Formats: sequence, structure tokens, C-alpha cells
Amino acid sequence: MTPTKTTTVNEPPAPADAEGGISISDAATTAGVSPRTLRYYEELGLLTPSLHTRGGQRRYTEGDLAHLDRILELREVLGMNLDEIREFLSLETRLDELRATYRATKTSPTAAARAEQKATLLEALTLNESLAEHLNAKLARMDAFRAKVAGDAERCRQLLAELE
Repeated sequence: MTPTKTTTVNEPPAPADAEGGISISDAATTAGVSPRTLRYYEELGLLTPSLHTRGGQRRYTEGDLAHLDRILELREVLGMNLDEIREFLSLETRLDELRATYRATKTSPTAAARAEQKATLLEALTLNESLAEHLNAKLARMDAFRAKVAGDAERCRQLLAELE
């Protein structure tokens, strides 16, 4: 069995050059993936480098690496496929927007501001419930798989006991 890769970006990124950010090869090495993986994630719209050199080379910032770490966490820890990751990240982005909207109207005492706060909170509630439902479905499948493996192991123990 091959060891599982740690999903956190644990190597310090290479120093940024004068144009800013780090190269695709350094970003890939830092994250423990290949440069092709980063290009593929870009093709799918999951990860976009924040910077480019004058010659068009991709440059990744700390924020880009944190976003990549989130993608890898969703893929490796939660077992999400790339379509599920895209949807999950989209919902998280929308929740961030709703948070900003709510904070912007929080101090306003007007009825219009309160109505906007209520609408914002209702949408956030719906999105959070959707995320929780998605995660619960994933966890249920994982629990079922774990129970099957544990049952198989128990059956092996029983067969071994019969041989003794």
C-alpha cells in the first residue's frame, strides 16, 4: 500500500523573484504535486495563478498556495472528485460574499438593512445546510465502507480461528 500524501503545504515556498510569486515548479514541489496537476487544475477553473511574468509564465502567491492546499484537502481527506471540489469551493466563495454583505449592513438600523440581513442569512443558512448535507452523505458512504472492511477483517479472524 502506498503512503498517503500529507495535504498541508508544509515546505516553505521558494523565494519570490522580482516579478512576484513563485514558479509553477516551485509551487508544485511545495504542494507535493506535479506542475501538470497545477496546469490541469487551471484548465478546470479550480486554481488560477494570481500573477504571470512578462513572458507569460505562471506565478503563484501565498494565497494561491492556500487555495491549492484547500483543493488537496477536499480531494484527499474528504475523497471529493474534481466536480465536487468545484461545487464545494463555489459554495464557500458565495458564503464569503454573504459574510461580507452581512457585515456591511450589520451596523445599519434601517428596515431595508434588516431585510437585507435577513435575506443574506437565509441564503447562508441554505448554503451551509447544503454543504453539511453533502458532507453527511460522504461520511455515510465512508462509514459503510469502513464497516464492510471491518466485517471482512472479522471474517478473516474467524476463518483463522477455525484453522487452529
